[in-house]
Amino acid sequence: MEELELDGLVIRETRTGEADKIITLLTGERGRLSVSGKGVSSIRHKYAASSALFSYSTYLLKKRSRYWYIADAFYIDSFTELRYDLEKLSLANYICDVAYEFAQEEIENRELMSLVLNTLFALSRREIPNELLRGAFEFRMAVQEGFMPELGGCGICGKPLGDADCTLDVMNGRLLCKSCREELANDPTYLADETAKIHIRVSPPVLAALRYIESAPAKRFLSFSLDKMELSLFSVVCERYLLNHVEHGFPSLEYYKKIKI
Repeated sequence: MEELELDGLVIRETRTGEADKIITLLTGERGRLSVSGKGVSSIRHKYAASSALFSYSTYLLKKRSRYWYIADAFYIDSFTELRYDLEKLSLANYICDVAYEFAQEEIENRELMSLVLNTLFALSRREIPNELLRGAFEFRMAVQEGFMPELGGCGICGKPLGDADCTLDVMNGRLLCKSCREELANDPTYLADETAKIHIRVSPPVLAALRYIESAPAKRFLSFSLDKMELSLFSVVCERYLLNHVEHGFPSLEYYKKIKI
C-alpha cells in the first residue's frame, strides 16, 4: 500500500454521505490530491478539523484503489478569521477555485502552494484592501503559470514606458505605446483578423504595481499600495488578464463581486 506524508491545504470538499466527503488537497510536492474522508464531517471525528475547507495540516495518507485516505493528520491552521467576514470568506473561496484550476493531479508545484498560502494568510491576518490582494494574486498566478506579459516596453516598437498611460494587449501579452496602439486601430489587416482583441488602459502607477508583482519575492508580492482610483483600474486589469487566459469565469468570483461592500 502506497504511503505519503506531506503538508496540504483543503481547497475543495464534496459531501458523499451523511458524514463522509471527498476533500481536495493542494500540496507542493504532489499538486492536487483527492482524499476520501470517512465520517470526517462529524464534529466528533478526530480528523474533522484537518478535513474542513481552508484547513492546512500535515497528513499521513495511504492509497486504496483510486483514492487516498487519511491515516493520520496534524492540524496546523485553518485561517479561522476568514469565517467571520463574508467578503473575505467568499474571496478565499475564489482563491481556492483558481488554485484548483491550475494545480494538476500528482504534479509538483511548490510555487502555487506558496502563493495560495501566502495569500490566505494575508487575507485573514493583514490589513490589505481585498481588491489589491485579489488583483495581486490573479496577476502573480498568471505570471507563475506561464502567462507572463512583456512589461519592459512597447511590444511593437520597444519604446520604454512608464511616464504616460499605455495599453495592455491582453491576448498577446504585451504593452502598447499610444503611437503603436493608434497604428493598430487603423491597420486593416489587424482589424480583419478575427482573433479576440482585448486592450485595457494601464496607468504608470498600475504598470509599476504589475512590474513589482512580477519580480517580488514570494513573501513580499503584496508589499505595495495604490490609491483608490488606481486600485480600481488595477483590479480590472488583473482580473481581465487572468480570466481571458483561463478562458472562463468562476461562479465564486461572481458571488464575491455581488456581496462586496
